[in-house]
Amino acid sequence: MDGQEEKATIEVGHCSQCGRPPVWRVANALLCVDCFHKFEVARTLDFRIAAIGMNYAAAEMDHLAPFGGISPRIQVPDIPRGSTILNNIKVDNSVVGSINTGNVASIDVNISYLKKAGGDEVSAALVELTETIARANDIDDGQKQVLLDQVEFVSEQAVKGAEGRRSGMISAALSALDSTSKATASLSAIWNSVHPILRHFFGMS
Repeated sequence: MDGQEEKATIEVGHCSQCGRPPVWRVANALLCVDCFHKFEVARTLDFRIAAIGMNYAAAEMDHLAPFGGISPRIQVPDIPRGSTILNNIKVDNSVVGSINTGNVASIDVNISYLKKAGGDEVSAALVELTETIARANDIDDGQKQVLLDQVEFVSEQAVKGAEGRRSGMISAALSALDSTSKATASLSAIWNSVHPILRHFFGMS
């Protein structure tokens, strides 16, 4: 925010979003701990999308250049951690230890954006897919993480405008999800209903 963000130095007033006691000031808005965390998540998501896009562009240039492989890459930051508040996705406490709740929180935020934009069908598809992956008992934790990484990327691209999407990377992510989901009993049925929705949303049908 370059000077527009600072810790609140007074304890008067209320969070501009929820009315709780504020701890940070962003521009002219006071924010409580939870709302400031949501702000940081949203800001980090913007940077993550930009970083992923720049890394993809660098990889494309390296592929075309005869001496490829020298372009620097940007480290994609993790989602800021804090109390995990999910507004759309339901995750049982019994599976929390087997998943990265940061991924799920990021997907949940993107789903909220999609709902506000009128993307109810794709939002419902992403909710159902994420919840099914989280509770799947026939894949290991590592496979769950890979799948959730791919769902997170797909949800990030869904939030972006059509002109800013990376269609090649979206297609690759959907193909990877397709391959694993079809071979996994707990995911195959839901994937058969979700996959066409995602392809149609991204204009691939």
